[in-house]
Amino acid sequence: IVWWLAQQGLTDGLLFLLLAVLLIQVVVQGVKSPKSWVSVAVLLVVTITFLLTDQLTSVLLYPVWMNVAMLTVFALSLWFKPTVITRLARLMEGELSEKAVAYTEKVTWVWIGFFLVNGSVSLATVLYGDMDVWTLYNGFIAYVLMGLLFAIEWSVRRVVKDRH
Repeated sequence: IVWWLAQQGLTDGLLFLLLAVLLIQVVVQGVKSPKSWVSVAVLLVVTITFLLTDQLTSVLLYPVWMNVAMLTVFALSLWFKPTVITRLARLMEGELSEKAVAYTEKVTWVWIGFFLVNGSVSLATVLYGDMDVWTLYNGFIAYVLMGLLFAIEWSVRRVVKDRH
């Protein structure tokens, strides 16, 4: 949508569309939901970015801010346990052994690295200034990489689980 609207020169409403989506997420998730806190934080950062730049740039930086938000959530979960990955693994597997929890904490570090690299590449696509490159990476490649990491981690987890 961002790419198409930018190609048509219709970028004036992009920021408001993004802000509306974030507000809807907060309403649907409920204000007390931790997911809403991430949406509100990104909403504030996007708004501040708009005040410092322009509408299109503030929208293009959205994937960067989402990566920063996810990196922050995953990193904080290392200190305020259980980690995000431990919680997800418990949803899928039930109670976990100490070794399994240690493994999920290591996987949390892998995701932190992913969000750091992915956010950096997303930022580079904004700074490079080519809308086609931004769209290809942020609208396709980043999601493929995320899916690959999830699939690889899930496969490794199966092997680790079978060994223990």
